[in-house]
Amino acid sequence: MIRGRRRGRRRLAGLGRGGSGVSLTSLMDILTCLLFFVLKSFVAGGEVTVPPPGLDLPASTAERPMTTSLVVAIDNTSILVGSERIAAVADAEASPGLLIEPLAARLRDAQAQMDEIARLKGKAPDGARVVTIQGDENIDFRLLQKVMYTLNQAGFQDIALAVIKKA
Repeated sequence: MIRGRRRGRRRLAGLGRGGSGVSLTSLMDILTCLLFFVLKSFVAGGEVTVPPPGLDLPASTAERPMTTSLVVAIDNTSILVGSERIAAVADAEASPGLLIEPLAARLRDAQAQMDEIARLKGKAPDGARVVTIQGDENIDFRLLQKVMYTLNQAGFQDIALAVIKKA
């Protein structure tokens, strides 16, 4: 009588002979494969660009994908290199010349870092340095001109503007 109760409980739980239980290991393997597939498909499309908060990139019909580069972001209050705040927009706009000195100093440091990385990899430093400007769509053109001039003077001749692709 006790054996009959145990068999009944096993059958109800799906653990007895002839019962089929769900294998959690197989389910986790499938979900892991799906996760890697989704991550790979998002990254395979090219450079993932996330503008800083509060920065609205302009829309464009550009077809060429982004390449990996140094990123200079310009929002309504700050000029950033990567995620590091370099200068205030008000100070850059108020300066009399076209050169933004704090930005130029940071770009020289970035250039030295790029040369050191190339040296450690056993390569010659590349003279053509690429930089991408992520500028808010409402920034003043004079500020953009100053940033581009500073980039050029610091040795970054290949300048790209980040935009949002129009649908």
